[in-house]
Amino acid sequence: MKHFLRLSLIAFATSLLITGLHAQSVDGVITSLKTGNAAQLVANVGENMELKIADKSNTYSKSQAEQALKDFFGKNAVKGFELKHKGSSPNGNYAIGTLQTAGGNYRVNIFMRKEKSGEVIKELRFQLIE
Repeated sequence: MKHFLRLSLIAFATSLLITGLHAQSVDGVITSLKTGNAAQLVANVGENMELKIADKSNTYSKSQAEQALKDFFGKNAVKGFELKHKGSSPNGNYAIGTLQTAGGNYRVNIFMRKEKSGEVIKELRFQLIE
């Protein structure tokens, strides 16, 4: 019984570690966008981030960004996300894709920055495709 408990604890800890690593990557951001999960998305934010939704742009704290994204996803129910391009630079990774929502399609630009704790969102842009 002790052996089973020990293995279960190790498996649980490993899954938490993998989930944490996944959350600090551009792939984690894409996964959050596909589900329209603002809370999961801001788990990838450092102290603050640049957020541009349509014509409104500002630097937001983590909590402000979460609220702005919840409002956006509340008005634009996510139907899917299509990745167009993903790449890397010396300072971090980036991705470009199309977010399909009930309110229309948005071109999304994701810019990540490398920090000691891992990668964090530096900038996120949503531009309505007409």
